[in-house]
Amino acid sequence: MLLDGKDTTIRLIGVDTPETVDPRKPVQEYGKEASQFLKNLVQGEHVWLIFDREKADPDKYGWTLAYVHRAPDGLFVNLELVRQGYGFAYTKYPFQHMELFRYYEKAAREAGRGLWGLPSAPTPAPAADPAKPAPPKTPEKPAPTEEQSVTVYSTDTGSKYHAAGCRYLAKSSNAISLKDAVARGLGPCSVCKPPSK
Repeated sequence: MLLDGKDTTIRLIGVDTPETVDPRKPVQEYGKEASQFLKNLVQGEHVWLIFDREKADPDKYGWTLAYVHRAPDGLFVNLELVRQGYGFAYTKYPFQHMELFRYYEKAAREAGRGLWGLPSAPTPAPAADPAKPAPPKTPEKPAPTEEQSVTVYSTDTGSKYHAAGCRYLAKSSNAISLKDAVARGLGPCSVCKPPSK
């Protein structure tokens, strides 16, 4: 990401996705799908960053820690990864929206979304130290309702909508809400089986 004219790696606060880039570790199950989902959410889009007061400095790897919101719709990208089951709520260290992330991870797990639908159940990241007080729970914006914020993808020419990572998205991929996809008369792909409600 280009930040203040410099190429900067952004680490999403509160999210732990399956590993895909560490050369010392194998690519983890559902890692490629999580990477593709994130790419589909933000590639070619303007985003704005919100920095957590306690995480304002780069982490030990030199990465900038931030909450990412997609412009112009304001989608809370960090939370969307957790909500759609493409990552865990990373609660080892307290952060401002930790309870919100836990809530949506639990909802994704119970619905079997994303990595939670895999035959072998994933292991979430370690929880925060309970002795530390939790920061405030209120997000900057109210969380979108389920109906408003389920993200699916359409192609430039097709009549179906798809889940992130579907093979039919190789040539074109347009992120849209499920509500908009249904309103446009698009039907769910029978290969990737995206959400239908």
